[in-house]
Amino acid sequence: MEPTTTKGKATVQRVLDAACVLFARQGIRATTLNQVGKASATGRGQLYLYFADKADLVAAVVGQQVDRVLAAQQPLLGSIGNAADVRQWCALAAEQYTADDPVRCPIGSLVYELGEDDPLARTALTAGLARWRAALSSGLRRVGERGELAPSITPDDAATTLLAAYQGGVLLAAATNDVTVLRQALTTIASCLLPPPPPTSTPPAGAA
Repeated sequence: MEPTTTKGKATVQRVLDAACVLFARQGIRATTLNQVGKASATGRGQLYLYFADKADLVAAVVGQQVDRVLAAQQPLLGSIGNAADVRQWCALAAEQYTADDPVRCPIGSLVYELGEDDPLARTALTAGLARWRAALSSGLRRVGERGELAPSITPDDAATTLLAAYQGGVLLAAATNDVTVLRQALTTIASCLLPPPPPTSTPPAGAA
């Protein structure tokens, strides 16, 4: 049930925040609704008022995590228009994890928790990744219109490749607790998709 009051919205957000923490700390399957209720100071009746069951809650958490990741990359994600913007997005994507200890992607970490019996959550995850890919593809299409995208790849395929590099880089960064590998993965893929950046001009010797 979608909350319609300020109090109801606050309750739902409190539940989602508590569930996010518990899922990250002990896993989705090990987390019970009772634990979520206790952590969010929410009665069981309130939980079932807004969430039909645990599967419904998991799907809502997945949707929120996708929203958070995409929001953290705005406004750049929605305004990519040239090769320099793509490189800036790559730098931003890596920079977001420099303060994380351990390194983990809020979306990617949920993928490994979901099973075949989590169709609602998988649908939410698939829709979220599709939104992310579509936003990148739109920007890359504008890059291509400027002649700054490798002609051998379509904007959709380029967006998929960037996302794959992103998620794979985050996985390696999480395994090594070193965000450098994520930065390298994105930089390398960008160098294959885009023309070389313009050389940095060096002032003449003796110039003030």
